[in-house]
Amino acid sequence: MRIALVSSSVAPERQGGSEAYASDLARSLAESHEVTLFTGARTPVDGVHTQHLPGLPDLARDASSAYKAVWHLRDQWLPAVHRALTAGLRDFAPDVVHTHQPQGLSGAVFTAAGTSDAVHVHTVHDANAFCARISMTANGEFCGGRCTRCLAQRQVRPRLLSRSVDLLLSPSRYFRDMHVSRGAVSPEQARVIPHGAPPGTTRLRERTDESFTIGFIGALAPHKGIGTLLDAFADAPQSWRLRVAGSGPFATRVETAAGADPRIEHIGFVAGAAKDGFLDSLDTIVIPSEYEENSTLVAVEAGVRGLPAAVSDRGALPETPEATVFHERNPRSLLDALRVLADSPGALEEASRRLIDSQKGFLWSTHVERVEAALRQAVAG
Repeated sequence: MRIALVSSSVAPERQGGSEAYASDLARSLAESHEVTLFTGARTPVDGVHTQHLPGLPDLARDASSAYKAVWHLRDQWLPAVHRALTAGLRDFAPDVVHTHQPQGLSGAVFTAAGTSDAVHVHTVHDANAFCARISMTANGEFCGGRCTRCLAQRQVRPRLLSRSVDLLLSPSRYFRDMHVSRGAVSPEQARVIPHGAPPGTTRLRERTDESFTIGFIGALAPHKGIGTLLDAFADAPQSWRLRVAGSGPFATRVETAAGADPRIEHIGFVAGAAKDGFLDSLDTIVIPSEYEENSTLVAVEAGVRGLPAAVSDRGALPETPEATVFHERNPRSLLDALRVLADSPGALEEASRRLIDSQKGFLWSTHVERVEAALRQAVAG
């Protein structure tokens, strides 16, 4: 197949989950197909023909409210992106246009895809179709994607998407159903394909003594729930350990907690072999997000390794296989969920064993096969 991938940015230029996914998928598909990646990023992906699109500059976190409002208004539809992508698709003549994160390229990626004779497949990474912040939160609180500052986005973007899309792929039922219920696609146009991760060090987790090592990896930011995890761990048994990997605005709070409690260790940012070693050192991983998560790659990376997870009840996190679910922002509920894994006879081992038995379903190679099959079926009719 001739596949045009479209993503606002890609790794390593940006390190977010959707950026990493887009670059990894481009490389994997390019092994068997003719792929061109259209992106606002200026750094090409190794081994993939890449064409730059004239998107908006990155929006700084400390930008003024007025600047942010203008940025998001411009991001509804950028004529320059529409023209550039339309011309690029005309020259490349793909069988399928596979769009990803449009933030910064605007809804023009959808209108440009609509001008092509190719099938249009869109993968959902977050709530971008309805929320400018992509998280459905306002001032740290869940708003359901209905606050006034996102009015233009939820009126324009889903409409542009619905006019051109032939198939919507989502890694979770929660986000699939969100896009169906809000009219972005019909039920027949939406399909769930779980994420995948590369193989890692897999081992059976089981309690052999009183020690119990809990881990967190990701952005150290309020919406990721790291504050709730620290509050919960303050009341954990003395034999437990907490290892935190990542960086972000809450790094100082984590370092302060580690300095005051020898049971807590701040690892910092990890990748590659260091990341695999970090995950291998854990008995369970906690994903305490306090916003509408789609399908975090951390959960899949844990599943590949036979590492059970404790997750909050936000977004699609309860869909995480073999996960123990707790109420978001509730330290007591989080600690109770961890006690289930630590203290219930065989609970940790049984969850770990089931993850290992179903490991193939978590693998990146399996995910790519499923995406390829979906693209082929879309092209076929």
